[in-house]
Amino acid sequence: MALTKIDPVHGVDLADKEYFQVALTTATTGHADSASIVVDFGGNGTVKYDTKSNFDSSLDAYQFDSADGVYLISFSMGLRSDAVSTETIFDAGARVQFSTDDFANTISEHEFGSASRLVDAGDDGVGSATFQGQTIFKNTSSNMKIRVQGRVNTSSGTYEIEADTNGMLSTTFGTSTRCTYLSVVRIA
Repeated sequence: MALTKIDPVHGVDLADKEYFQVALTTATTGHADSASIVVDFGGNGTVKYDTKSNFDSSLDAYQFDSADGVYLISFSMGLRSDAVSTETIFDAGARVQFSTDDFANTISEHEFGSASRLVDAGDDGVGSATFQGQTIFKNTSSNMKIRVQGRVNTSSGTYEIEADTNGMLSTTFGTSTRCTYLSVVRIA
């Protein structure tokens, strides 16, 4: 007998539903200025949900289970200077990349994300920034994968992809409040 989980409000069997979430649990540090870095969820993260077992930790990517499904994709990424007290972030951004060939090539018309110029005319800038995005995506490929990538241009030095909100602040706020994650839910 198959184990099922019934949504008590709608009476829907959740056993066949597809949803995925991974969160960065340890910051990744020492990324070179202006280098584009894929979030190392496989080595420094925790998969919270993966109902279809489609996370590829070697590529830090999730493969959609349905070649014709409609998905709600959400991400968040915390980016900060390695030395917040002495360095400034000029530009930063994060995006979700799509690929059908394990990222030998990416499909740019599907990419989404956010970016910002974080320095004003007087070179007064910030030391950290969080970027978030969400989209609805209609898949058309049996081997489509997604991953999250970030990029920071600092005043000098290196940058980090932060795991929790404490690393984004100069005060204590929440060591388990994840600011870098990827979530996927099949909605149709």
